[in-house]
Amino acid sequence: MVNESVRLPGLPVDGPVLRAGDVDRDRVAAVLADALATGHLDPDEHAQRLEAAYSARTLAELHPLTLDLPVSATELQPVVPPSARPVTALFSKVRRGGQLPVPPSSVARARWGKLVIDLRHAVFTRREVVIEAEALFGLVEIILPPEVRVYDEGSALFAKRVLPLGAVDGTAPDGPILRITGRAVLGQVRVRRAGDAKYPWREWR
Repeated sequence: MVNESVRLPGLPVDGPVLRAGDVDRDRVAAVLADALATGHLDPDEHAQRLEAAYSARTLAELHPLTLDLPVSATELQPVVPPSARPVTALFSKVRRGGQLPVPPSSVARARWGKLVIDLRHAVFTRREVVIEAEALFGLVEIILPPEVRVYDEGSALFAKRVLPLGAVDGTAPDGPILRITGRAVLGQVRVRRAGDAKYPWREWR
């Protein structure tokens, strides 16, 4: 039986009644990311379908999520992960954001500088992603949307690591998971949610 909480109005629910695995969900998420990038889905539709994809337990629940898109989940090839080239702020301030796909793992480095990774509008192509945040006499700041859960597994030496309140909860129990690794040395790794800034204009800096 298809979970009523993830059924989308107007979409059929026919499909093979087989258990879905993480690979199946990731492939559907990749199609949804492409559909968002090409304008076949608006951000609200994408968010709704992505949540449904990661909540799906069977292929029958995944099948309708891409049935009306140019590429169907049944035609997918293995997913090619997005680029995971390290992003570095060296004696400077660097900001990355927008509707970009989040790779399964990536590296963020701030060395005597500030690096801001804004994931408010990012497309999570995996349910769980890892960011290796390295702050050496610098600051790595990661801004999250409300549905993302975050776990900090990094280390600090004469440094500071800050997580938002309710970091492991988020607004969606089946939402994406971000794991932060790496180390901070005489620097800071700070994670916050959109709207948590002490001064609102910081959202746009």
